[in-house]
Amino acid sequence: MSAPLIRRAALVTVAATVPLLAATPAVADVPEGWSDPAEVGLLDLLIVVVGLPVLVGLLIVLAVYVPAMARGERVAPGEAETPDQWFGGPRSGASELESGREVGSTGGASGSW
Repeated sequence: MSAPLIRRAALVTVAATVPLLAATPAVADVPEGWSDPAEVGLLDLLIVVVGLPVLVGLLIVLAVYVPAMARGERVAPGEAETPDQWFGGPRSGASELESGREVGSTGGASGSW
């Protein structure tokens, strides 16, 4: 190894370890008047850290899939795509749209082609 490479490696090592050494826990007593809580058991910790997020995830999955399955839709991956829908538009598609209609005094686009 060359000398500049060794110096750089040492600098990076020192720059990474000094903040870690300086971040030692504070040596302080619990203030008077504060309660001394009981230890948290491993089972309680696992319920809060693992069980609750899994339960929330399952509730979200159920909230997404149950309405679709209640309507009789297939929710399996790889199914045929549903046709595009135009919410609030004409029921028979764009053929119902008026063409060449004059715009009145209410405004609207008045460009011509």
